[in-house]
Amino acid sequence: MRPEGTHGVGDSDPGEAETALRRADALGVSGPELADCLDAVGSAYRRRFWDAGDPQDLRQAVDHYRRAAHADSARQTVWTNEVAVTLTDLYDLTGDPGDLDAAREAAEEATGAAEEGSPQWARCAATLVLCLWNRYDATGALGDLDAAIALGTRALGALPRTDAAWARVCSNVGMLHMDRYERLREEHDLRTTVRLAREAVNAAHEDDPELGGWWNNLGNALLTRHGTQFPDRVLPRQDARVDLADVDAAIGAYETALRISRWKVAGRATFLVNLGNARVDRAEALGLAGRREEAVATLREAVVPLAEAVSLTSPTAPYRASRLNMLGEARRALAEETGAADEVAAARGAFREACRKGLDVAPEMAVGAADNWIRWAGRRAAWEEIGEADGYLLRAARALHEAQAVRRHREAWLVASHGLAHEGVHALVRLGQAEAAAVRLERGRAVLLSEELGLVPALLDRLPGPVQARYTAAVRRVQEVLRDAG
Repeated sequence: MRPEGTHGVGDSDPGEAETALRRADALGVSGPELADCLDAVGSAYRRRFWDAGDPQDLRQAVDHYRRAAHADSARQTVWTNEVAVTLTDLYDLTGDPGDLDAAREAAEEATGAAEEGSPQWARCAATLVLCLWNRYDATGALGDLDAAIALGTRALGALPRTDAAWARVCSNVGMLHMDRYERLREEHDLRTTVRLAREAVNAAHEDDPELGGWWNNLGNALLTRHGTQFPDRVLPRQDARVDLADVDAAIGAYETALRISRWKVAGRATFLVNLGNARVDRAEALGLAGRREEAVATLREAVVPLAEAVSLTSPTAPYRASRLNMLGEARRALAEETGAADEVAAARGAFREACRKGLDVAPEMAVGAADNWIRWAGRRAAWEEIGEADGYLLRAARALHEAQAVRRHREAWLVASHGLAHEGVHALVRLGQAEAAAVRLERGRAVLLSEELGLVPALLDRLPGPVQARYTAAVRRVQEVLRDAG
């Protein structure tokens, strides 16, 4: 959760604020005074968006903040940053790359105009961090994640703890470290995640409208640490004791976030899906401890907030794929425990939609959903489902691989997706499609071969045109030799 406060957010109705603005226009008000009126209108629209979730309110807010930037040159950086913040909210709802590009451009403009190292620079840089983070989510490019962590850390260092933005930046940098931990599994990232999430909650004022978000992020950190007990979802040793302290604390943090939050739609969906996910993890831990009845009851409790979260999420939102995947996991676990045919169908449908949506806006989410679907279908010998899920996996894995500019980042995605290819091949063989299985193996080899030859667009695009042409021609000749050699 990465909420960002607006300058001068108020509780006024947009209609009342627009009326006041028209009076100001009629009186010829200009400069800073007009900018304040425009800010009031933009803030009112943003507040209504968080209550109702209508993207048109965000577009109205963007228009008013842009007008404020033109009206008040002395505070142009402030208003340009508000434009960027609001566009990131809009992107979270629409998934439109144009909204993200516009947000990044505005954030870069604001950051470049502010005095580096000043609190205002830090606030603008924190918005640019959000843009890099969103781009990482959209492409899986770990270079963007590294850049977001580095810039976010600098921004945090430039803010005094007493600044209202400190808790926000602290919590967001913690979540960035968590994303990197989940991909690269470096322990210092997890330790940093938990520390920063706690510091953000402790530093925030009890009246901070975003405090629910920081509780949510603390829940994320604790839930991630809880999962380290269960490598590959099994107990590390036969006599190990299941420790529920972190998962119970995470559930409590999410429930606190829901209780104190002022957000009725946009933020609420995030808190709901995380609460549901934590309950799923608790049910799995209970199952590993042999407490089956408690596990089934907890799974039923998990489905409720997950289903509500999906219902509150726009069909075009980048996070929809992730939320569908989580709902599919909850229903999958419930289906395995109860054997209910309707739960099987519901889980399958959630995984399928998660894969489809992930290919459109978030290929990492498609890989995760395909992974869960393939493993589950394998346990049921549902070979046709595996074949379908494997098709989504291959397309998403290729998109993620091609988005990386650093070799270790490409290798991380190859490791994440390569092993699942064997499940798809096995399913095709069981269906009697030996030729298709061979083709699937070759398609997997093609991705690996491109890694060895360096055929990664993110890198090739950096070469001068003539050098790129010569290199591409040389690689083509190597490929032809390899093909002719069989």
